[in-house]
Amino acid sequence: MPRPALKVSIPYFVADGGVHFRMGGELTSLEETDGRVQALLELLDGTREPDRVHHDLAARFPDVTRADVDDALAALDESGLVQDATDEGGDFTADHRERWSNNLGFFETYASLSRSKYDFQRRIRDAKVGVLGVGGIGSHVFIDLVAIGFEDIRILDFDRIEVSNFNRQIIYGEPDVGRVKVEVAAERARALNSNVRVSTIQKKLTSADDVYEAVHDRDVVIAVVDRPKVHVMHWLNEGCVRAGTVLIGGGVDTQRAFHYSVVPGLSGCLECWYRSVQDNDPTSRMVQGVLDDIDREGGAFGEDTAAFNGLVAMDASLMVGEMVRFTSRVSPPLSIGRMLGLSFHDPRLEEFESWKRLPDCAVCGSTQPAESMRWLESDDLRLPF
Repeated sequence: MPRPALKVSIPYFVADGGVHFRMGGELTSLEETDGRVQALLELLDGTREPDRVHHDLAARFPDVTRADVDDALAALDESGLVQDATDEGGDFTADHRERWSNNLGFFETYASLSRSKYDFQRRIRDAKVGVLGVGGIGSHVFIDLVAIGFEDIRILDFDRIEVSNFNRQIIYGEPDVGRVKVEVAAERARALNSNVRVSTIQKKLTSADDVYEAVHDRDVVIAVVDRPKVHVMHWLNEGCVRAGTVLIGGGVDTQRAFHYSVVPGLSGCLECWYRSVQDNDPTSRMVQGVLDDIDREGGAFGEDTAAFNGLVAMDASLMVGEMVRFTSRVSPPLSIGRMLGLSFHDPRLEEFESWKRLPDCAVCGSTQPAESMRWLESDDLRLPF
């Protein structure tokens, strides 16, 4: 049986004939006529099961029935005001509970009588994730994932640290110039959390096979590899689909930041998107052809001369948010089969493009979803696939 407890993270106030809960700048109000609502709330301290709550409340208000208490608890649960105190996070050490205390306060706001705040942090702790590319966006993403509590992370990059990195690649410093990025990144991560397990791959991706080898045992990866600009997207897509690994990708394009995600076996993959563009958008087809030629010849792309940390940090935070949604299941991911983005001069998130899964897609058409992503199939989530 649950032990209902009011959420500490959602304070309440008694005034003007009601009880008012404040969360995220909004108020949820309950009418109070004779003190029984406040009396009920005072009993919800996580030490009583519903039978005991009814017993103690009825001692003051004899007309209260057990059905009344059940109805009140259900209403409080539906409003997101109570949680089950049975799960006390016993599999976390005292140090870990202190380290993640603010995470747990955040997750508490999503908890309920059937979902523990600790479950969200457990899934983060136990997830196997990856960051492909620890440059501009990737350096932000990687250290944020460590800070949030991901403890099994693989990182990949081929590059060494240069002075031109320092306007946006926040985990490196001047003494690191010339050093291998993945080695320095791993050092910074272990200094932040000694429990993190970081595996490193110093390698330049040249094929889908390379991608598969890097992600074959990962649940979700964030891929911000940008060389070769066009071809690497196809390699990332094919490698992740073959592995059944969720791909979160994106980047910064001068004044614009964007991200998207692919769930193999559920959503359309990047080849589905590429085909839809080829079939339906002549202008974009022409642009893609030019970019393909530049890529194939090893040419430079003009937009790669511009990378501003403000946009880099915004894009990284959006990708990290998606990683948390996919792994913790705290709320549905936003970018499945959609390219979402914003511009520096108007940082309101919007949908740039979307695509559907093509049943005859040569890359993903016969793919089955990974067991860890089956929760996304729930009709209640109303996801776009």
